[in-house]
Amino acid sequence: MSLDDIPNGSLCVLDTNVLLYAEQGSSAQAQRLLRRIEKRELLGVLPQPVWQELTHKLMLIEAQVLGQITGGNPSRQLAGKPDVVKRLTAYREKVQALLTMGLGFEACTRSDLTEDAFQIQEHHGFLTNDSIILAIALRLGADALASADGRFRAIKEIKVYAPTDLKLPAAP
Repeated sequence: MSLDDIPNGSLCVLDTNVLLYAEQGSSAQAQRLLRRIEKRELLGVLPQPVWQELTHKLMLIEAQVLGQITGGNPSRQLAGKPDVVKRLTAYREKVQALLTMGLGFEACTRSDLTEDAFQIQEHHGFLTNDSIILAIALRLGADALASADGRFRAIKEIKVYAPTDLKLPAAP
């Protein structure tokens, strides 16, 4: 099911990739989803790991666009340049804009991490962040999970919606 298929009034948990596809213009569906959240047609929530991963990735993208880091292992490169990190601001503004548009923040509880996510890992083999995202979505009783990660399609406890219109750049 595409992101456009998420019914109005749904409580929708978003994965990081959907937000990045909207930001980069790689998915018109992802952009429309964010506009629907802003119009309050549905309630969008980002679990704590999504906020953290998104903030980190937007920081790296900003540094790359500014030519401050290039090539492999961008996190390591940027960690070695604290003066560059201090000057990065665009990623912060983007994160603040998401809060302003109405995306919710849901913290990870101890149970999400030490009980529910571990059970999800044992059952589905998901990595930690994906397990926590799913644990939080289930705890909230979310109607929808928006993610381009195909591994979530194996989940039966929640409807998973994905951008079906991805326009990714060709590999060099």
